[in-house]
Amino acid sequence: MEDLNLKTEFKFLLIIAVAAILVYAFSLIGNFVYDDSRQILENPLIQNSGLYVKALTSDVWAFKGDGSIAASNYWRPTFTALNIVCFGVFGASPFGWHLVNLVLHVGVCLLGFIFLRRIGLGPVTACLASVFFAVHPVHTESVAWVAGSPDLLLGIGVLGSLIFANREFCSGGKPSYGNIAASLVLFAFALGSKEVALLCLPLFFFLWRYRREQNGKAGSFGVLFAAAAVLGVIYFAARWYILGAVSRPAENAADLTQTLLSIPAVLAFYLKQAILPVTLATNYPLRAVTEIGLGNFILPLFVVLAVAAVIIRLWRKASYWPILIGLAVLPLLPALNIGAFIPEQIVHDRYLYLPLLGAAAAIAIFVDHILRRWLGDRATVALVVVFSIAAVALGLKTVTYSRTWGDEISLWKNAVAVDERSAFNWSQLGAALASSGAMAESIEAYDRSISIEPTPIALMGRARGYIAAGRFDDAIRDAGTVTKTPLENINAFTLFQGYETLGLAYDRAGNAAAAEATFREGRRVLPIYSATLTEKLAVVLYMQGRKQEALNELVGVREQAGREMLGDSKAVYFRLGLLYAELGNNAEARRNFQDFLAATETNRSTAIVAYRKQAASALSKLK
Repeated sequence: MEDLNLKTEFKFLLIIAVAAILVYAFSLIGNFVYDDSRQILENPLIQNSGLYVKALTSDVWAFKGDGSIAASNYWRPTFTALNIVCFGVFGASPFGWHLVNLVLHVGVCLLGFIFLRRIGLGPVTACLASVFFAVHPVHTESVAWVAGSPDLLLGIGVLGSLIFANREFCSGGKPSYGNIAASLVLFAFALGSKEVALLCLPLFFFLWRYRREQNGKAGSFGVLFAAAAVLGVIYFAARWYILGAVSRPAENAADLTQTLLSIPAVLAFYLKQAILPVTLATNYPLRAVTEIGLGNFILPLFVVLAVAAVIIRLWRKASYWPILIGLAVLPLLPALNIGAFIPEQIVHDRYLYLPLLGAAAAIAIFVDHILRRWLGDRATVALVVVFSIAAVALGLKTVTYSRTWGDEISLWKNAVAVDERSAFNWSQLGAALASSGAMAESIEAYDRSISIEPTPIALMGRARGYIAAGRFDDAIRDAGTVTKTPLENINAFTLFQGYETLGLAYDRAGNAAAAEATFREGRRVLPIYSATLTEKLAVVLYMQGRKQEALNELVGVREQAGREMLGDSKAVYFRLGLLYAELGNNAEARRNFQDFLAATETNRSTAIVAYRKQAASALSKLK
């Protein structure tokens, strides 16, 4: 093994870091988009120090309810811990969050270079592969999107763990427990970042076998691998316990036959994105294969079999090839199980993040081999020229695409341009337009979404647009359709939003009795949202002059309001403060206003911010 001296190879590390920073610098001026606002600005689990333990022992979407049930398939404590730290440091400022993502990406790129050098790639080849990886536009989803950081954390954990494992395997003597401990800590870090780290376990074996082939012996594989496997089992068991299931199926997902038939097309898509990323978007017009055809199965299968033949040939050459192939393939395997994804989202660029490093190294080695056969000693210069041209082209694409992730409307306009048959894309565009105040355009986007598939989210979103436009009958129709959806066929949070929207529509239409009945029914069906719905109910009762009933309802859910994670649930304290102040009970009014201000200190919701100003003003008058 050629020794790696960071001092002599600092220039390569600098080139890689500068390349990554240059192409992703525009992401620093981006806003929170897609899931960011909810997971950061509306997530008390990462904002309230008293909830940190719950945050680390719950799924990442637990804040959408009262924390008593899992709301997703994702338990990622490393990702959650990062969010806790970032919110503590940067609060609601997007710049700091984007800066952390960029630093993490640079870190992965540098670790990638170090790892490739450790397994025997020459400095120029390793550098060019790392630059190719650093500037590639498919990473935009992971780098420019704050919620994409699990891919970056996974890369740090896996590559760091393998680097320390390599040091141990190169020792050839007594076990170095420092190297073993560092490798295991980083592997645990990777497990907490993303579930696919479990599938990276074979990389330790491939690395150990390579070292044994190179040196005739290798360090303590058994101790490290056994400990890593135990960590994997512990993580899997903890995840199962916390989520209550190994995995929850997606709505209307592909069945087993469709999944198997779709594997060639999915693999061909990822191959194309790795080599020729012309089209980039959050979602793509690839759907599950239901009938075998030339374009959706036969041609992709031919491409995949051809690549598989090359992979088998390289595998048989041994050396570092099983490691690179494993790095390119193992983290991508879960992405082939399209039965775990909703039908319109069976492929994503972010699934290529770590696999692309193995692919980039393989491409660099292959091009270098071809050029050496043609050009001999001049091959190195030619290799640098070829990869520099490729890096510039990829980098320019990245710069352009990272701007798309700067705001919600740009993101989803690009998405519908790439896949105009996606109900989800149109629904997301509708939500983005509504947030910007473009209600007419928002309703049109929701119309497009519903014409493709009348999903509850789109119906609920359009209903809110109708309320803003004063079309209350239309809003009642759409929201009513959502509330009639059986709970087993709809996300609980979406159903809650349906009841909330329907009650609001009835109230705005002047039908207080129907609004009251709606909120009461919502409480019965969704007890985990009882405090939030009761706050809406209390407003309806108060406006009818039923102040004592409103007070009784709010008092009855005051304790529940402390458990519910939604920011609106804390409005129970605010309403109680107003009612008690009106009834002359200043002591209780003060207590509730103080509790409200304490519970919403980090909340950035427009409504809650307005309530806070009103509560602070009322509190000052009570003193």
